Amino acid sequence: MSQRPLTVIAWISIFVLSFVLRLHDLEQRPIHADEATGARILARQLAGEDYAFNPQHFHGPLLSLTSIPIARSRSEGTWAELSTITLRLGPVIAGVLLIFIPLLWRRSIGTWGALAAAALLASSPLLVYYNRMYIHESLLTLFAMLACTAVFRLTEKPSKRMGLVTGLGIGLMFATKETFAISVLAWLPAVGICYWRQPAKPRLSLTHLRPYIAPAVLLTLTASLSAAYFYSDGFRSPQGIIDAVRTYFIYETTAGHEKGFSYYFELLLWPKQQLGIWWSEALIGLLAVCAVAFAALKRMPNPAVLFLSIATVGHFIIYSSIGYKTPWLMMVPWAHACLLAGYAFSYLPDLQTRSRIVFTLLLLTGLAYQTKQSIHAGGHFSNDTRNPYAYVPTSKDAPKIERWLHELSAMPDAPTLSPIAVVGQEYWPLPWYLRSFETVGYWPTPIEDLTKFPIVFAMPAQAQACDDVLGATHVTLPRGLRANVSVTLYLRNDIWQRWMQTAEK
Repeated sequence: MSQRPLTVIAWISIFVLSFVLRLHDLEQRPIHADEATGARILARQLAGEDYAFNPQHFHGPLLSLTSIPIARSRSEGTWAELSTITLRLGPVIAGVLLIFIPLLWRRSIGTWGALAAAALLASSPLLVYYNRMYIHESLLTLFAMLACTAVFRLTEKPSKRMGLVTGLGIGLMFATKETFAISVLAWLPAVGICYWRQPAKPRLSLTHLRPYIAPAVLLTLTASLSAAYFYSDGFRSPQGIIDAVRTYFIYETTAGHEKGFSYYFELLLWPKQQLGIWWSEALIGLLAVCAVAFAALKRMPNPAVLFLSIATVGHFIIYSSIGYKTPWLMMVPWAHACLLAGYAFSYLPDLQTRSRIVFTLLLLTGLAYQTKQSIHAGGHFSNDTRNPYAYVPTSKDAPKIERWLHELSAMPDAPTLSPIAVVGQEYWPLPWYLRSFETVGYWPTPIEDLTKFPIVFAMPAQAQACDDVLGATHVTLPRGLRANVSVTLYLRNDIWQRWMQTAEK
């Protein structure tokens, strides 16, 4: 078989693998608190409410804007109608599109290097797990890798066209999440060193810099205008532009996410035996090191390897130096690492036959094991706290609460369950599981006449206060909400007695 049909078959196989890993049983994992808050923002926009960007608590508007057409195509236009699949389809699509980014580097990475990078992107457990979750990072990673490609090409050969493309990519990143600035900071030294290593040209002279001036101006204008367009709702709300800048000064992070410098190294590279298997993506790290080593042996090292290695290390250093850490923040740096790792296979033609066979077997074995980890991480163990990628997962009790409340509503001559009261703070994703009930009220502390509510949910900090008020009128039913966070359900006595009578029949 000639190389072209084999290449086509390989790309189709990688696409199918990527698609299946991300889409299979997409709705099974209970919805995460961050997904539920994002879904509420989307529901408000579907309902036609005025756009308002919150610079203290939320990220860019592009996640919900790209979700609107998906929701409408599935005839879901309200908070109660939204489904888990609808929310997660956008990140799945972004994750699948990500595997084609190596094609944009094919001139320097080669056919087999592009295939290897795509396969690593397709099977990475970190990327697979969070491509199945309604958060901003999947979109951010896709736009970041497109912008990274444009930045590198602009560095190699400046042009106004590439300045526009780069600016658009960075603008879309900004409109997705404010952490785009970390990628820009990581790319800058890579750009500077690649510029400095260009052969036989005057250093920092006006003549040499002149070709970069117009592209740089266009890049800045395009990035600013495209981000401003989305933050201001098509320039209809100028305050959104101001708030997009203010978020860097007033954004409030949630306590409990502070971790040490080595957290990401331990998450991705250090082997861990849990749930009956070893967890590690060290293959990607090993291949990335090999790519750098092969390039270093060349008299004229590949500038793309130089650029990507500096950018990847820069991302890791910056993110590791920030105390606030979550696993999904590594998606952009890890996509850089996957692309860099693919470059190890661009040197296959230079290796001896035995070395090529060893490298190919290493890749295939590693891909098979990464796929196994992805299946475990996104499948049966998706919300198990022992899963390294499951971060503050929602308890399996949460969707059971919703199902049980509907069973209560379906009882013969059942009293109405509304209004429902939620007492306390940090109650997400509970509102998602109560969205089909018409009247739900949220209070930080118990209110007067709380005993009249058929159902009351109390967060841990308010459980004792609610016990004092509801102890004689309601039955207490403890339930799980998030990892190590419970919620107490108080059901009025008459409804409980009706349920018990129905259950006995």
